[in-house]
Amino acid sequence: MNESTPTLELIRVETADGVVLDGALWRPPRAGELPVDAFLLVHGTGSNFYAPGVLETYAGQALAGGLAVLRINTRGHDGLCSNPARTGSVKGGAAYERISDCVVDVGAWVDWLVGHGFARIVLVGHSMGSVKAIYAQAYAQHPAVRAIIGISPPRFAHECLLSGPRGETFAAEFTRANEFLADGQGEALLEVTQPLRFVATAAGYVEKYGPQNRYDYVPLLRQLGCPTLILIGGESIRTTAAFHGSPEAIAAADVRPSVVCQIVESANINYAGCEAIPFLRAAEWLRALTADETGCAP
Repeated sequence: MNESTPTLELIRVETADGVVLDGALWRPPRAGELPVDAFLLVHGTGSNFYAPGVLETYAGQALAGGLAVLRINTRGHDGLCSNPARTGSVKGGAAYERISDCVVDVGAWVDWLVGHGFARIVLVGHSMGSVKAIYAQAYAQHPAVRAIIGISPPRFAHECLLSGPRGETFAAEFTRANEFLADGQGEALLEVTQPLRFVATAAGYVEKYGPQNRYDYVPLLRQLGCPTLILIGGESIRTTAAFHGSPEAIAAADVRPSVVCQIVESANINYAGCEAIPFLRAAEWLRALTADETGCAP
């Protein structure tokens, strides 16, 4: 094998509650300069560990910089799936996922990395993956996680979605899901369009987007025990209710300097045409963190 070529290893873990998840670890041919032993990349809604897009680009840039990358599945991978489990199988995918399960999903992957010699881990999530990275650390802080990089985490804020550009559509879809739930059909699959187009169970849709705002990441930022960088696309802020007002909400949460929010002006949720920017911003931020800790210039 060419010594300048990264090595690839397919990985499988079992979570604390017995669900089996797959991922892939790339090891670089040389050591990098950033204070990171491994980036752990968490996919967005309906995606998976081998999907193209911004996380694929991020992984390639990290490897080129001499940094290991572990791309993972959570049990919410793809639109619909069946995850192997200790008890047989568990329905998964975006349709059936519960975001709170990310605590054991992400925890299992962090534990695997630590058990294989990776002591300094940075969680990197895209879209829903960002929310999962933040939620997992807020409720089960792991000392090996040294930082979080959230690439466009959407807000699960009921009132924001109601008052957004397509608030009437969201209200109608949420009411419909509630009606199914009240009729004892919580597992019925519904096709919804707000805040994005996907298929969800009635119960899952109500839990994710209900007025309790259980998964709104902004209040969770105060519970984090590590520095966090939030990147939000300017185009997403202008066009999508789940991002509108997010920078202002983060500022109002008064979580600086541990949490930094930056706007990527021309980016949409998929960072089309801007795929390389998140890693460049993350690398610059991580170097600045190191300089602050050592009191030396990077």
